[in-house]
Amino acid sequence: MDVLAVRDAVRRAVARCRAGEGPVLIEASTYRYYGHSLSDPRDEYRTREEEAAWRAVDAIERLKGQLLAGGIADEAALAAVEQRVRERNARAAVRASQATDPAPADALRFLYTDGSSDDVPPGRGEAPLLAPLPVAKRGADGAITYRDALRDALAEEMVRDRRVVFYGEDVADYGGAFKLTKGLLESFGRDRVFNTPISEAAICGTAVGAAIVGLRPVVELMYMDFALMASDQIANQAAKWHYMSGGQVEVPLVIRASVGAGKGYGGQHSQSLESLFTHLPGIWVVYPSNPADAKGLLKAAIRTSNPVLFVESQGLYPAKGVVPEGEHLVPIGVASVAREGDDVTLVAWGPAVPDALAAAERLAAEVGVGAEVIDVRSLVPVDMDTVLASVRKTGRCVVAAQAVLGGSFVNEVVARIQHDVFDWLDAPVGRIGARNGISPQAESLERAFLPGVDDIVAAARALL
Repeated sequence: MDVLAVRDAVRRAVARCRAGEGPVLIEASTYRYYGHSLSDPRDEYRTREEEAAWRAVDAIERLKGQLLAGGIADEAALAAVEQRVRERNARAAVRASQATDPAPADALRFLYTDGSSDDVPPGRGEAPLLAPLPVAKRGADGAITYRDALRDALAEEMVRDRRVVFYGEDVADYGGAFKLTKGLLESFGRDRVFNTPISEAAICGTAVGAAIVGLRPVVELMYMDFALMASDQIANQAAKWHYMSGGQVEVPLVIRASVGAGKGYGGQHSQSLESLFTHLPGIWVVYPSNPADAKGLLKAAIRTSNPVLFVESQGLYPAKGVVPEGEHLVPIGVASVAREGDDVTLVAWGPAVPDALAAAERLAAEVGVGAEVIDVRSLVPVDMDTVLASVRKTGRCVVAAQAVLGGSFVNEVVARIQHDVFDWLDAPVGRIGARNGISPQAESLERAFLPGVDDIVAAARALL
């Protein structure tokens, strides 16, 4: 253990990285003198001789000797430094012991931040372009695809704020597995759009660090299934740093994750796991259902200083819709009434929203029932006020999502409805989700596995 050796190694590593010869892995050999926890006396697996050997080469003691040998300090100066450190620590201990306990009302304080990049700092805005931005092909009515809406949102935010960087697996030259980011490399260069190794933990972990030190990274996970490989970085780092630092640290990070359900990709590339992440406080979860919301919500996600898991359905990528050009923001945490009705409420998110709208059309045509469709748009924060207002009006409700029904966020919404507006209900709340199993690869089996329009229609008719 040698402070000067560490300093030298780090300086050489930094120089190599800045010269384009990185990355560099530094292996630092150190020693923990005390137990792993207060209940660990350490004497069951260490000997006194072992500890004595390590104390003989203790980093602080070695540095003291080096300072003395170099004539940088004498014994009196070093003793004075040690005394100041002891006094500082003693003062800190006294302050801690005398401090009042936090108020119970503050138990969830700092869980999320109100911070945003609505105002870009001087020198950080209007990034120069190396080539014109890719242009979405618009229909006569101004409609573009869900895929292009997402790319437009990302490009506009990268122009607006130089702190926004984008990276992931094959997202640069290749434009991503689904060609969503094709052309961004040419427009912004490799300093801001670049590829990564095939390591979701590395992608999300570096993004957390980049966000903490001042960037606003957007990273892509090719499939949402792979978020499990980065679950510690997402759940224990991105989601918790603002709260655990007492609001001193913000993590303005967007993790884009696509869901492959409905495309025959099988059990490891088809999972809709948004519900899993709603159980991890500290991170927002967004799932747009149409191109306009995809653009507006992604721009809002990039601007908030909260970490956001931004879920995208691959099945919706080719879907078209009218999307405003230029500035278009959709507030996170505000649901949309996608269709008005008086007889039954259909609550959904992501690809279940188009299914709910199609079901509403069928219910009107087949049985004359007016179904109101609520697109929650974001699961965390979730706008229950809009949902509950609709259920009070209709008295009946079906909640639908593409995720496996067991443990789904569908059940949380249902529980809130039954708890908060039970007296307004004229029938039990219906629940729709994928079957409790592993997504099959065969097309016929996957159709049977995933929920669809028929399921929503049947659930609604059962309540009438």
